[in-house]
Amino acid sequence: MTTTTHYSIHHQLVTLNHLQPGKRQRHIRGQLLLMHQGSGLLQLGRHYYPLVAGEAAYLAADTLFAWHGFAATRLSRVTLSPRLVQPAGSGRLHPSPLLCAIAAKLADWQDQPDWQGAYGRLCRALYDELPSHDQLPFAAQPPLHELVATDPAGFTLAAAQQAEFRQRFGCDADSWRRQAALLLVLRDLPRSPDLEQLVRDYGFVSLPQFEQDCRHWLGTPCHQGGKTG
Repeated sequence: MTTTTHYSIHHQLVTLNHLQPGKRQRHIRGQLLLMHQGSGLLQLGRHYYPLVAGEAAYLAADTLFAWHGFAATRLSRVTLSPRLVQPAGSGRLHPSPLLCAIAAKLADWQDQPDWQGAYGRLCRALYDELPSHDQLPFAAQPPLHELVATDPAGFTLAAAQQAEFRQRFGCDADSWRRQAALLLVLRDLPRSPDLEQLVRDYGFVSLPQFEQDCRHWLGTPCHQGGKTG
């Protein structure tokens, strides 16, 4: 993960080898999430919205949300100072080819960032391009996204949808469901009196299988103190 801060525009490249559960927080800065690779879940309240490569979302300042990045994901997170004029609301974006190209250039930046040079011009160009995008409600999703959002850990696909899912979400459906199930178990863990029943409710055969998936997808054992969302 690399982070570079310059004046009122902050670009962060997030590269994930493992599932990374997020925490719901309010931020004083507006945030643009633009996906380069892979997928994840944007949590707003109790609702989860998939975000995949080639898509973007803008979260206005003071929005309570969590971003849960799945394994093999790469995204640009751009935060904007409250001093800058920016969209007042939050929503899903269809990023223009120009916006995607600018974000990709920032994500691949290897030289020392210079606000007065090319890097700074890219940051300002990204900011200038953002207002040209119409925001869509998060619930206005493609049919495949809507299917996944209805039951992230238990959705089923027709045979004809499997290839589309892999292409859009960056992995097979079973791997994606397993990661979503881990997120939901960790979310409910503090309120559950019976861990074994909880993991079964989300499709795990046993506690050992749950712990095995924790080590595989999270890169670390799960603990009862864990919480997401």
